[in-house]
Amino acid sequence: MAKENIEMIDVEFVVEEKDKKSVYVPGMAKDMIIGGRDSGNVFIFCLNDELRKSIAAKVAEKLDREFVVVSRSDGNPVLEKLVGADNQVVSLPRGAAKSEKVREMLKNNGKVIFVMCDFMTMLNASDGSEDAREQISLMLNRFEPSFMEAAHHIVRSDQSEEEMLQDVLEKIAI
Repeated sequence: MAKENIEMIDVEFVVEEKDKKSVYVPGMAKDMIIGGRDSGNVFIFCLNDELRKSIAAKVAEKLDREFVVVSRSDGNPVLEKLVGADNQVVSLPRGAAKSEKVREMLKNNGKVIFVMCDFMTMLNASDGSEDAREQISLMLNRFEPSFMEAAHHIVRSDQSEEEMLQDVLEKIAI
C-alpha cells in the first residue's frame, strides 16, 4: 500500500462585522459545563432498582463521594435538599424523572446518567411470564421517555457490570 501525501490547508474566516466579538455573560460558563453547576453530583436512573443501586454505589466508591439512595417515599423536598449539596452519587427512584421541574433541577446541579435496560434483558431477569412482559412494556413506556429527557449520558445495560461502571466513569469525566 503506497503512502499518500495529504496537503493541509488552513481555513480563514472573514467576518463582515468588524466590531463583532465574543461576549461572556453571567451563567454562560454554567451552560458550557455538562451537568450545570460544577457540583460533583451524579444522579443515576435505571428501571432495574438493584442495578441502579449497585452501579451508583460503585461509582461513589471509585470517585470517593457520598452515596445516597433516594426512595420513592422521600418526595421532592428531599430531592431539593440533595441537589443543593455537592460531591454525591445519588440513586434515584423511577418516579423522580416524571416531573419536568425535577428533571431540570437534576440537570442543572450535576450529571444525570440513565442506565438503559432493554426489554429482553429485563424479561430474562423476570419469570418470563405474560404478566412480566406486560409489566416491563408498561414500565418502559411510562419511564423511559422521562429518563431520556433528564439524562446527560446514557449507559447500556447489555454489558458486564464492570463495563457499565467504566462507561459511567468515562461519561462523568466529559
